[in-house]
Amino acid sequence: MAKKKRTKQVRKVRRARRTAPQSNGLKNKTSLVVKNLLLFVALSLVFLVLYRFLPNLGILSNTFYIMTIAFGFVAIALLIALLVLWILKKVKK
Repeated sequence: MAKKKRTKQVRKVRRARRTAPQSNGLKNKTSLVVKNLLLFVALSLVFLVLYRFLPNLGILSNTFYIMTIAFGFVAIALLIALLVLWILKKVKK
């Protein structure tokens, strides 16, 4: 005897409704940029001090100089990002 085929019930998948995010994102981004800016300025100053006071180490001295320049550029980029975020905050008001 042949078995009857059962029809599968199709269930709809309910997805959670997303609520509109609050506007705290700009504040969070600003605090993150400030923290990173302070970190990279501090690292740049540390490597500048190492470069100035330990000049006779050959290739290590050159490495300190390159690290000073690299961290300085990152700090300048973060400063520009911070200025842009401040301008966006002022314009939004």
